[in-house]
Amino acid sequence: MSETTTAPASANITTTRRRRWPWILLLLLMLGFATFRVAQYRSDGPLTDLIPGGELRSGELIADPLMDPTFETGATVELQLRSPARSRYVGLMRYEGALYIPCDLGFMWGRFEGMTRHVLHLVYRFKSWHQDVLADGAVVLRYDGKRYARRAVRVTDSAQLEALKAELEALARAWVAPEVLGPPPTSGPRDIWFFRLDPLSATQL
Repeated sequence: MSETTTAPASANITTTRRRRWPWILLLLLMLGFATFRVAQYRSDGPLTDLIPGGELRSGELIADPLMDPTFETGATVELQLRSPARSRYVGLMRYEGALYIPCDLGFMWGRFEGMTRHVLHLVYRFKSWHQDVLADGAVVLRYDGKRYARRAVRVTDSAQLEALKAELEALARAWVAPEVLGPPPTSGPRDIWFFRLDPLSATQL
């Protein structure tokens, strides 16, 4: 008699535990995500090369809006938007004396293969900072421990866009050499935006 009554009880306990597991996993995922967002918000700069971070808090803020830190093409800097105040690593281009930030939306990474393409495509799916810049172009760059206020302005002139694309392709050929840079993609994501960095007074941040 005791064995007969014990078996259903054990089965009920096992069933209850199985029902709880999805909720426990969901709770752990929510806690993990909340911890990540707190770390992201509190970080002074990007968390990694691919994961954005929080506001750029440290470093001298250069007050002179015309001061040029003589960034070179290919320099990697930290870029923070005023709104939302998140930061990420970006590369710079210098063309005809002006500084530009390219935002690759498939024009370059669409030429790669394998894991590199998969990783950059995943980054692309979560990329939205270029849209945020259209709403508020005030940004902060941090380079070599110093912060610089700038206004990011999207380039829309077709002739200038083509010139910037050609310049970026020439740079990319040098970076991937001796490998050959493939042609631009003809399907899927294949766009690229460029933002010119104009002077902005630190008091306007």
